[in-house]
Amino acid sequence: MKSPAETPTDTTPESAFPRRSRRIQLQRTMHRLIDPILSVPNAWRARQALGTLPAGDYRVPMPIPYVAQFASPEHIKAYIHDELHGRDDPAWATFGAPDPDTYTFWAHRACAIACLKMAVDGFGSAPRESMFALTEAGIQHGGYITHDATGAFVDMGWLYAGLVKLAETRGLTVRGMAYASVLDVCAAIRDGWGVAAAVTPEIGEPEGSPYYRVRRYDGHFVLVYGFRWDRGCTHLLLHNPSGRSAEMQADAVIPIRRFRAAFAHRFIAFRPSS
Repeated sequence: MKSPAETPTDTTPESAFPRRSRRIQLQRTMHRLIDPILSVPNAWRARQALGTLPAGDYRVPMPIPYVAQFASPEHIKAYIHDELHGRDDPAWATFGAPDPDTYTFWAHRACAIACLKMAVDGFGSAPRESMFALTEAGIQHGGYITHDATGAFVDMGWLYAGLVKLAETRGLTVRGMAYASVLDVCAAIRDGWGVAAAVTPEIGEPEGSPYYRVRRYDGHFVLVYGFRWDRGCTHLLLHNPSGRSAEMQADAVIPIRRFRAAFAHRFIAFRPSS
């Protein structure tokens, strides 16, 4: 029997690519309906706090390096849409995993880890580690459950409490927010937080892609480090760990309307503890 925290090295091709359960899909459908409504009071408060902000670009106080969740950013589109396997990517070992199967399994589930690594590396709060080292540490903190107590494959994560523990052990202070508005993201950035925002994966598609239209809710994280303001937020500046093209990966500039359509109204924010 596999323990819930065991790193799968014998995953089948069917389990290598995430397939969320009907229960999780139903939960996301419900949140898609209620989250925008429950975020309205927070949006009003954030608007009051940001109301006198001068026009300009606002960013966290130090550069944030880009980290992709896959070993080869140029192949992300193939990983997502063609189910490219790590064995066909010569760079798979740079992820730090022991074999291509383990790499492929976790790379598809590593968006939150990539965002955390960007924050750790950018803020310099801890020595740099490989994606897989952070993934293993996150699993040990209860951040991802692959199998339940009966050995059944459940594929649950990343879980908030585990990510908080992982971030704190890497010298970061963590702030989470549910029912958040886009203006709450802006306010956090203004105050020096790097924001891992929950979004739908379609935010990584360039305009013109057949997959561009937002059809889902939640399921991905991007690291938002800046915004543009002109009597309101006009654009978000972010790193997308699984952007399908170069312009959608590092330093992606996302119009507010597009970001709002993809945003799942929750985030995890990071900044140095000291």
